[in-house]
Amino acid sequence: MASPPRRISRLLTERPKLARLGRMLERQRRLLDAVRAALPPNLAPHCLHARIEGAVLILHVDSPAWNSRLRFQAPALLARLRTEAPNLRRVRIRVLAPIGNLPKPGNPSRPPHRRRIPREALADPDLRALLDD
Repeated sequence: MASPPRRISRLLTERPKLARLGRMLERQRRLLDAVRAALPPNLAPHCLHARIEGAVLILHVDSPAWNSRLRFQAPALLARLRTEAPNLRRVRIRVLAPIGNLPKPGNPSRPPHRRRIPREALADPDLRALLDD
């Protein structure tokens, strides 16, 4: 008979590599909380993840629009976070694609947006020829 499944919390304390991963995730969660607390209330929920690599604070947001708004907040955010992380020198912002909008596997030579255009819908023969590549 198979043994019952172990609780994840128990695995995180028993296995050194998993314990290290758990501590790293907890540090990143605390950093994200600090970042969100330093941001305006309308911007904070759009910051999805935060981590530090060397002297760079890397933030992940949910859309390009929030990326632009967050760039304006970067100097004030750095100044506020330097009390806890004095080596921070710059902010890098990345946009995470929503899970539902990831491109589907297909022909890698033809981007998904080109596959959606029906050839017959294009009146210009030169443009239609480009789609036949």
